[in-house]
Amino acid sequence: MNDSQLIDKVLAGDNNSFELIIIKYQRKLYATVLNIVKDADFAQDIVQDAFMKAFEKLSSLRNRNQFYPWVKRIAINCALLSFEKNKRMVDVGNNSGDEEKGDDFFDRITDYANPEEDLLNDELKKFVRRFVDSLPDKLRVVIILREVEEMSYEEIAEMLNIPVGTVRSRLFNARQYIKQRLINQGFVDGMSKVS
Repeated sequence: MNDSQLIDKVLAGDNNSFELIIIKYQRKLYATVLNIVKDADFAQDIVQDAFMKAFEKLSSLRNRNQFYPWVKRIAINCALLSFEKNKRMVDVGNNSGDEEKGDDFFDRITDYANPEEDLLNDELKKFVRRFVDSLPDKLRVVIILREVEEMSYEEIAEMLNIPVGTVRSRLFNARQYIKQRLINQGFVDGMSKVS
C-alpha cells in the first residue's frame, strides 16, 4: 500500500495505518534528525514529536505522495527549534548504529582502492567529521542540511527563514573553514580545490 492509500485510511479513522507509516519512515527520519541534534535519545524524542505533529496536521497535507519530505521538514524544524531552546547540536561523527546505512556525505569524500589509501581516507573522514562538528552553529546547520541531507539552497533558505544568499555565504564559509583545517593537517595543499 502506498503512502496516499495509507493516509486515506488514517483520515477515515484507521490509526493502525499511521503506525505502518511510522514503521516505514522512523529509521530514516531518525538518521536525519541525529545529524542535527546532539544525542540519540534527543533525536528519538524529536522524531516522536514530528510524527505526532504530522498525525495532527495530516489532513492539511496536499500531496499525499509527498509524506516523507513533509514529515522530514517537520522533524528538521522541531530539531532546529529544540536547538534554539537548548543550544545542543550534534557531533556528526556520533553514529549510534541505529542510523540507516547507505551513501553518507563522509563516505563520498574520497573512494580509494588500495589499503594504504583506504587508511588515509578513513583518517580524512575522521578529521572532516571533527571539523564539521567544530563549526559555529550557523555554519554547521547549513552544511549538514546541504551535504548530509542533500537539500537545495532554496529548501535550506526556506527551512531556516534566511535568504538564499545567506545560505550560499554560510556554505562558502563552512567549506573554507574545513579546507583550511585540512591544509593545516596536511591532507590538502593550499592550491587544491576543496568544495
